[in-house]
Amino acid sequence: MDERLQGDQGYLYLGELGSEEAGSELGVDLAEEAYYKITGIGATTAYPATAKLNDVVFNKPAINAKTDDTAKPFTLLKLAFVTNVPLSGSKQKFDVTVQTDDFKTPAEGKRPELTGNIDGYFVDEESSGLRNEILERFFRRVTDDGAGAIVYKPVKQGVLHFFLTRKETSAVGEKEIMQYLPVIIDSITVDKPMEGPQLMNFNYTVVGSERPNSYERVITA
Repeated sequence: MDERLQGDQGYLYLGELGSEEAGSELGVDLAEEAYYKITGIGATTAYPATAKLNDVVFNKPAINAKTDDTAKPFTLLKLAFVTNVPLSGSKQKFDVTVQTDDFKTPAEGKRPELTGNIDGYFVDEESSGLRNEILERFFRRVTDDGAGAIVYKPVKQGVLHFFLTRKETSAVGEKEIMQYLPVIIDSITVDKPMEGPQLMNFNYTVVGSERPNSYERVITA
């Protein structure tokens, strides 16, 4: 019987890229049991034949990287302030109706656009909330330790690497479903009501050149 997945079976993570690892002529195993971002593909490569630059791959069993094979590991950090993660896709359609058609005939566009928003609470807990990575896309922050060390931080730009588990499991033989969502943040709302929790909601658009995907992986021992 098909399993009907529930919202509490997955979480949203922020992926932080580590240092690049490189292969060699004799082959070098990628070091971490983790998701990797492919940054270089050699003429004779250990990566899957259908993989492209910027794709993600899970390094189990260890990939024996060859000359010019390079990749960066992701460390996944759970976004503790998040409540809901809506995600929608759309495509253009073009009218190709001719006079002999009885009904309108559409042609499907090639490239989908993925957008959504993330709902959560404004938390004061940097270690698990990771809220500053989002806030610093819109607000200039100042940190003051009270002892004279003051740092002014400029507004940031750039892609954030989100990982959304649709089904998260460590049971051998079961399938994990992970969506890789590299995004830019379009807008943010950080309301402060008179009563009740302070909310932190933002809209995002997925960046196609970063090779988003839905990664289905069977768990092995």
